Amino acid sequence: MGIRTIGRPKGYIYPVGLSSRPIIVAANAATNTTGGTQTIDGSNTVHSFTVSGTFTPSFTGVVEYLVVGGGGGGGTPYGGGGGAGGLRYASGHPVTGSTPYTVTIGAGGGPSNPGGNGINSVFSSITSTGGGGGGAFPGGSAAQSGGSGGGASSSPNITGALGTPGQGNPGGNAYEDNGYSCAGGGGAGASGGNVTSRGSPGGPGGAGLFYSISGANTAYSGGGGGFGWSGASPNNGGIGGSSIGGNGGSGGPGGTTAATSGTANRGSGGGGSEPSGGPAGSGGSGIVIVRYITTQNISTPFYAID
Repeated sequence: MGIRTIGRPKGYIYPVGLSSRPIIVAANAATNTTGGTQTIDGSNTVHSFTVSGTFTPSFTGVVEYLVVGGGGGGGTPYGGGGGAGGLRYASGHPVTGSTPYTVTIGAGGGPSNPGGNGINSVFSSITSTGGGGGGAFPGGSAAQSGGSGGGASSSPNITGALGTPGQGNPGGNAYEDNGYSCAGGGGAGASGGNVTSRGSPGGPGGAGLFYSISGANTAYSGGGGGFGWSGASPNNGGIGGSSIGGNGGSGGPGGTTAATSGTANRGSGGGGSEPSGGPAGSGGSGIVIVRYITTQNISTPFYAID
């Protein structure tokens, strides 16, 4: 006899020969899975979140994820680069069908004295810490800790801030010289660049890391570059890590190069500055990406005659 898909009331006793058993069928898991922007990459489905929302799978299984916190803002005046947002990546993360999982996208920190910290990003139980803001002088504002640490100003707090283990790296250290070039913010792949002398350019931001979870090989969580000034003339600001962190500005007599902000939805740090060269850069917002195999073997109950 053919398979019947009708249900039975609670407590129903099957006649002799009639039973209920699950069968395994290959199904498109993406059909009823919701959240973010859904795209297809070969045999995989990708959900990219650039704003907060909810991921609700239609299947019970495992997913791959990337969670990036918001980047830290650059410090000003005489500012270090902002640290990148914390980055967490893994595959094989279990999910349960029809269970909603909260997704929070952290904003980047603003430019200030010191730079503002980025906001945490969250997927389910996974939290990536926002990046630390860059240090600044005068006022003696120390660089801030975060997913990756902010870069130091040149005086008096010349030590870069710490990153979060497993998520990012420390900011760079500066040369103590009462308001000259400043250090770069840490990135997910490397510490922020140091400033070793009065005439050094601003420290570069720490490198980000590349992942192909979205379907394209993309850099995330690069640190912001530090402000650059040699004292007698402008110097080059530090370059943002992996070309996604903000570049540091130049200042002092004749300084005209403005700092830039970190790239949005990459968790990158903003560049540090001094007001004569323009404002410091803001940190870039974070992102959450979830990926899974599109065709899943799903257990479905059927009633059948044995």
